[in-house]
Amino acid sequence: MFGRWRKVRADRKLWRQAGSLAELGGLMARWLEGDLSVWPGYAVAGPDEETADLVPVLARLNRAGFVTDQSQPGCDEYGIYGHWKQRAAVSGLVGDEQLLNALARVAEAERLTILVRTVDEASRRPGITATTVDGEAYTDFGGHLSRSDLRHIWLGTSWAALAEIEAAWQVTLIDPVYGRTDRLWPALDEALALVTTP
Repeated sequence: MFGRWRKVRADRKLWRQAGSLAELGGLMARWLEGDLSVWPGYAVAGPDEETADLVPVLARLNRAGFVTDQSQPGCDEYGIYGHWKQRAAVSGLVGDEQLLNALARVAEAERLTILVRTVDEASRRPGITATTVDGEAYTDFGGHLSRSDLRHIWLGTSWAALAEIEAAWQVTLIDPVYGRTDRLWPALDEALALVTTP
């Protein structure tokens, strides 16, 4: 028990010491891979079980500068709570224009929905429904995050990192087809290849 508490405390210190979006991306990749026990916006240790297959591409995205904060695979299945339908989706923060352009290019080529927002935009357009249960909207992606929202999600990070978080683009990519799992994730790897190719 005390070992776990010490680990959580040490990991929180790493988040507080991170001074940039790039450093937060590196820490998020480590959290996804199980090396860190916590991240500021999520109280549970480790990503949700449904995310396990997505960890490699999510970790690569974070290390490349797309600091993810929400993701889900596509699915279309019946469970004890009803008929779940999900669109594959990911959202997060991007501070690098070259990476943003690469994400936009692959979204257009693969016919994915991409939303790009900023903290200062006046629009209060809602996000896009990405999960339904028995035909009713359950989860959405791509809603505008205010400064207050971002400071709540990233509570426990440095002021320098928060400044970069607030200045970043809020980026969401969604596969428009419910249940499809083979379009979004390879497209994200394609975007990373565009950035790393000279």
